[in-house]
Amino acid sequence: MRSGQRIKLSAALGVIIIFAVSAGCFNRRRFNNFNWQLDSLKIYTVRSDSMIRMQSREIAQLRTDYYTKSDELGEKLEMLNTRLGETEMQLTQFNEMFGKGRKPAVDSEDVSQLSPEARMVYESAYLNYVKGNYQDAINGFESYLKIAADSPLSDNALYWIGESYAALGKRQDAVNKFNELCTRYPDSNRKPTALYKIGIIYEEAKDTKTARTYFEKLVAEFPNSPEAALAKDKLK
Repeated sequence: MRSGQRIKLSAALGVIIIFAVSAGCFNRRRFNNFNWQLDSLKIYTVRSDSMIRMQSREIAQLRTDYYTKSDELGEKLEMLNTRLGETEMQLTQFNEMFGKGRKPAVDSEDVSQLSPEARMVYESAYLNYVKGNYQDAINGFESYLKIAADSPLSDNALYWIGESYAALGKRQDAVNKFNELCTRYPDSNRKPTALYKIGIIYEEAKDTKTARTYFEKLVAEFPNSPEAALAKDKLK
């Protein structure tokens, strides 16, 4: 073979070898790139699976919490409904006990005889009592007694002052006002309740002897009153 042909053949072979090597490098590059993408996909899949499992656990926990709390709320609502029913029953019994054969309560009595000023002062004081503003109620009823000392509601004013003092924890002041009511208005329809409240105050103070004295006085003076029935239970 001539030397020129050998040179051409060698050159061609070199081109083929270079092409083959280049093709091989390209294929390896593609293969390596594919493997890298595959690894990335695997990592993404693992992370996704982990997130899905975590979210599944959170959803399951939320469901558990929901049903648990729903049961708890249901039980609490049932308990509250039961207590509400018991309270309504007790209030009904109380109203029946204190509503029969009794003169209307203080604040439902006719106040048409009062002057506009006295009526305004009284109603304002009573509203403060209802709202729990006991010291304001005391001040208001005291003002009422100064401007309408001999009015039909004077005994009621004394009674509410006693109740306000009791609510404030000032037991002796409450006893003094209840006793003042009994002394100044012996025929008041508030007297049986005032005697009973005095007995309760002494009973709570662990002075059972004085408490019995007032309960016995109540039963003796107002034997047919609802308060007397309560006092008799205390005396047993």
